[in-house]
Amino acid sequence: MRIENISERLRTTDPVAREPGLSVTDVQVMRRMIVAAATDARHAGWSPWRLALAGTLAFTVVLAVFIGTVFAPGRQESTQPQATEPRQLQFETLGGTRVVWVLNSQFALPKDRQP
Repeated sequence: MRIENISERLRTTDPVAREPGLSVTDVQVMRRMIVAAATDARHAGWSPWRLALAGTLAFTVVLAVFIGTVFAPGRQESTQPQATEPRQLQFETLGGTRVVWVLNSQFALPKDRQP
């Protein structure tokens, strides 16, 4: 089995390497067309009034979010009765191990284990 140098193989099989390049006149014509298109093109940047509008809009959104968080009503605690049945928390690790925790609201520590 022979190991080949991939860069050498790419150079030898490249069809563009055997083609003649553009003539000097073709290059100059192409350059003139590109320069003419670039000078004729309208400025693609944002105009000052669009920048001002975008800035004002962003400021308004940030201000609305800030005011909404400052003046938001305080969280109210749930008035629903506690569930007496056990709840489960399940998840699976990346290795595929499943973990199931059973949370029992009626669980009480023995007297000798209480803090």
